Amino acid sequence: MGIVLITGSGRRIGRGLAIRFAEKGWDVIIHYNSSEEKAKETENFIKSYGVKAVSVKADIRNEQEINDAFKIGINEVGMPDVLVNNAGVYPPPAHLKDISDSMWDDTLNINLKGEYYFAKEFSERADEGRIINFSSLGGMEIWKQRIPYNVSKAGVIQLTKALAKELAPYFSVNCICPGTIEIPEEPPIENTKLNVDKIPMKRYGNVDDIFDAVYFFSTCSKYITGQILCVDGGYHIAR
Repeated sequence: MGIVLITGSGRRIGRGLAIRFAEKGWDVIIHYNSSEEKAKETENFIKSYGVKAVSVKADIRNEQEINDAFKIGINEVGMPDVLVNNAGVYPPPAHLKDISDSMWDDTLNINLKGEYYFAKEFSERADEGRIINFSSLGGMEIWKQRIPYNVSKAGVIQLTKALAKELAPYFSVNCICPGTIEIPEEPPIENTKLNVDKIPMKRYGNVDDIFDAVYFFSTCSKYITGQILCVDGGYHIAR
């Protein structure tokens, strides 16, 4: 079918996406930074579908490590057709006066610069392809005591649009903004779960909901580019 590289795919949403791509016959390059054990478990599980898979380590704040990860992934599996920029952080809430330089830098570097680095490396290595960035509803709204997160995720939306224009006509670049996503095998990130009654569809999202959006952008016409898609059960129109 194709080859996909998914950042942060050793666990949580990234792991679920990797498995679902494998179920559809795709080869998968699994990126991780600190979750090596989880990444290896995911790799071994994916191989049971008869597809190729490899785990590659890289701190997404480090361009050289990303370069090295691409080399390994390409040598072991092949050139990706699709890059899914899923990796990110959700720092704890903080008043403006309490935001440290390290919190600001880490949030912007991981959530925004990391996606920029991966997109840059991919576009320089591949002749064509698709890039799917992960932002958040927090990139479209202002949340209480979440300044670094809001700014980083808003940056991803603008980065998506800029890359879509810059890399056309050879690459399509689109963005997904998830709402609250439940992952049964893992506890929710603290302070992320809202009252389900506030969601028009009356349930939280799951990995299948996210995968449907990711797979659409992975396989649809490349004429669809520069788009921002909320996967939130309608929450953003009901606030």
